[in-house]
Amino acid sequence: MRFHPTGKCMMTALTFMLLSFQVKSQNQTLSLKGCIQYTLQHHPNATIYKYSAQSAAEKIKENKASFLPSVSGNVGLDYNLKLQTNVIPAGSFSPTETKLQLGNKFSNSAYIQADQNIFDKSASLGIKTSRVNKEVADLTVSKENETLIYNTASSYYQALTYKEKGRLLKESEKQYETMVGILKLRYEQGVVKKSEYDRARVNYNNVQSEILANSNSYELAINTLKNNMGLELETSITIGDSVNNVDVSELPVTKNSGLDGNNLIDFQIDQKNLELKKLDVRQKKAAFLPTFSMYGKYGGNAYGTEFVPALGTWYDYSVIGVKATIPLFSGFKKKSQLAQSQLGLKSQELTNKLNWQNYKLNVENAATGISSSYINLKKNKENLQLAKEMMDASTVEYREGTSTLSSLLDAEYSYKEARTNYTTTLLDYLNAQLSYYKNTGTITQFINELK
Repeated sequence: MRFHPTGKCMMTALTFMLLSFQVKSQNQTLSLKGCIQYTLQHHPNATIYKYSAQSAAEKIKENKASFLPSVSGNVGLDYNLKLQTNVIPAGSFSPTETKLQLGNKFSNSAYIQADQNIFDKSASLGIKTSRVNKEVADLTVSKENETLIYNTASSYYQALTYKEKGRLLKESEKQYETMVGILKLRYEQGVVKKSEYDRARVNYNNVQSEILANSNSYELAINTLKNNMGLELETSITIGDSVNNVDVSELPVTKNSGLDGNNLIDFQIDQKNLELKKLDVRQKKAAFLPTFSMYGKYGGNAYGTEFVPALGTWYDYSVIGVKATIPLFSGFKKKSQLAQSQLGLKSQELTNKLNWQNYKLNVENAATGISSSYINLKKNKENLQLAKEMMDASTVEYREGTSTLSSLLDAEYSYKEARTNYTTTLLDYLNAQLSYYKNTGTITQFINELK
């Protein structure tokens, strides 16, 4: 069974519309890997850079065409309103000067000409230049994909951090709710003062306000994530991962001595740009060389004093030839262009050296950032656990009457600080991981390691 192409396109469009409607109408739970995969497939920037690469491929074909035969046809219909007068000097055919008007009122011509480029060094180098430009365009596509991955992962981690903070705040809310209930009962029994009960209610209200603010921040982070994914803001999504599923183990780092430039797309683009500058110098030098081409022409002419009869009789002719174009003097234009190109090459060489130092610096900073942020994360995670244990213990002691409310509130404040420090350093470490992967050119490895 075969489908008509138009019907197939309509089915594809209908399927896409149904899928889009399904994504918009349902709350999608997405993992980090799922978000990245969606980004690479649907973000407009990914498509835009692919179009640029395809355009560069077409440029190669365009430059190759300069060495393929070109054929053109020309037709001319002339009506000579006034024929040109020619003067024959006296003494040639008669003792007096003779004036003649040669030609017909109507003169028509038609011919086909084929041209073939034989030697053009500048055009040959233009083909090589377009190929390198295509390689640069392909590298740019990969670089943009890395940027999309980085932006998606960074915004995902931001939302994940708010999600984790919300979970911790919910735990605190439950503890305060229990504490407020106990204090209310004791206050009604006259065991505690109203000020103690009010302080607990204030802290409880503060936690609820923090939960609301954190929920708003989480929604903003989700919107940023959807924007970085190229997903419509109307689409409802939920973060599927939790901090427990994220790899927060210490990442082995590579120092500058182990930095591989072949993994860095920016470094590869620098090398291609240097190659382009060298080709440009060679192309400017080639402009001083002659070019050779061959051509062939076949056509005919027709003449007459009236229009219709002038189209009746044609006199054909044919020509083949070889043409050499030799540049002699261009007013120092080509010399100046060559000097500019040579200076551009020197500038690119220096730029590449500076960029390499920057790449090494970025890796060094990223490695340092990972080490320090991991140490801070490890300490703050331990402090969070200790602060929670202290608060739980203080809550039990306060219930049993062996501890004061001030001690309980101090433990709660320590837990609140530990919670804030932990979520902050968690985001710092996750971003440090991303930065290291990006600056070492191993962000694809990061994707492959995701579950």
